[in-house]
Amino acid sequence: MSDRFYNLLKKYDVPGPRYTSYPTVPAWSSEVGGADYEQSLKKLQKGERLSLYFHLPFCESLCHFCGCMQVITKDKSRSEAYVQTVLKEVQKVSQFIPSDCREVTQIHFGGGTPNFVQPFELTQILDVIRKHFNLLPGCEVAIELHPKTSTRTFNENLARLGFNRISLGVQDLDPVVQKLINRNQTHQMTKEMVDQLRELGFSSFNFDLVYGLPGQTMKGWEETLNQVLQMAPDRLAVYSYAHVPWARPVQRTFKDSDLPPPEMKLKLFEKAHYFFTENGYRLIGMDHFAKKEDELSKALDEGTIHRNFMGYSTRADAHQIGFGVSSISYVAGNYFQNLKELKKYVEAIESESLASFRGHLLSRDDAIRRDVILQIMCRGFIDFASIDSKWGIIFENYFHDACRGGLRTALTLSDFIHDGLLELRNRKLHVIGDGFLFLRNMAMVFDAYLEGIREKAVNPTFSRTV
Repeated sequence: MSDRFYNLLKKYDVPGPRYTSYPTVPAWSSEVGGADYEQSLKKLQKGERLSLYFHLPFCESLCHFCGCMQVITKDKSRSEAYVQTVLKEVQKVSQFIPSDCREVTQIHFGGGTPNFVQPFELTQILDVIRKHFNLLPGCEVAIELHPKTSTRTFNENLARLGFNRISLGVQDLDPVVQKLINRNQTHQMTKEMVDQLRELGFSSFNFDLVYGLPGQTMKGWEETLNQVLQMAPDRLAVYSYAHVPWARPVQRTFKDSDLPPPEMKLKLFEKAHYFFTENGYRLIGMDHFAKKEDELSKALDEGTIHRNFMGYSTRADAHQIGFGVSSISYVAGNYFQNLKELKKYVEAIESESLASFRGHLLSRDDAIRRDVILQIMCRGFIDFASIDSKWGIIFENYFHDACRGGLRTALTLSDFIHDGLLELRNRKLHVIGDGFLFLRNMAMVFDAYLEGIREKAVNPTFSRTV
């Protein structure tokens, strides 16, 4: 690790949002609820496209690093009642969507462990989707699978239903790490699952990796990277482990001393970054990698890439509608989240109301800042003239704090320019060199809520940016 790169990582490795939304979730309000969601759904216009997300929360065992909303059970019957509730939610939500706005360009099943549900239950969901919506040609239909628990019967049904993208949680294949995080997913198990899925006709794969996990060493991490490369996924997400035991008590099952020290964590990320970029992958944003021929890579070149709660997406123009407990929607310029407790979610759907319990109705200032943050996070540059024209502002005046310093943040754009991470030419701000590793930090400069969130927080609110 060069001294320059190491110093940059140390300087910018601070708590900060991932900017899968703006404003970020801690700024949302419980005063925004189902009635607001209903009104936003009614505002959808003819020709606008939709992206559907389904949260299936059940897992047979708990991974000790996990920060997702999940329900731990081995009772397979529990998913049947849940699926029926989700089907009711689809019917309830769809009645508020104009009949000429039902075109779907993307469907994603996340969790939890989506392959916990029975094949016939997944079939029921797809049948109801097709009843209420129109799946466009080329629609991406994706699902997250656990290689340890998914079966050939389940996978064969995926092929029959028209799924065309598979996301596999790999995290780290080192047996020592697997034991500490209670994952117990071997390299052989993962490879056999990928081989089986390819035999069934699947050709598009995402892998998730996590650095900073307990027990990680450079030797073990290098072995994982080589094993992953041999399985040749099209896309990779390499996330920083967020150690927040005050929010996720299960993370206390291992010791803080099991975690790699900060210096080692930075080296693990550096290794993954250079390993994948030297072996046929492009860095997408700050934590995703894609092969040059992959649709995500092409979207980056074409300027159609987007960022939402599923990470980086190729469907920039689609409204996101979430179904299931804790799911999040972004509709007609506003955010909404379903209830996070399973019992309360079910009760809401069984009643006359929708299940939204909090959200955010964007102001004009929110929308302007969201636009700027998405440009920097997704495309790696900001065109001041384009922002001026779209919003009727003068960029340098509107974002005086970000450009020249102020009370909002200790950093300004000048800091990144000085560090060789940004370059300003003809009123266009370009991310350069290692700057793509620090997009979250750059976005923080434009966040009007950040300091208020920090001041009110009892515990740290965000994960570290590296």
